Amino acid sequence: MTQVKAYAAEKADKPLAPFKLDRREVGENDVEIEILFCGVCHSDIHTARNEWGGT
Repeated sequence: MTQVKAYAAEKADKPLAPFKLDRREVGENDVEIEILFCGVCHSDIHTARNEWGGT
């Protein structure tokens, strides 16, 4: 397993916070990429807060 850095909202009333998770190893049919920058879409925030239901 490979540990990766992420951000997560563990509860609907909590902000996004650093989070580490374990990923399986890259397989022969996988592509490994290095992500240097990323953003958060506002719809991700709505989903994390369960503002649209179903989260």
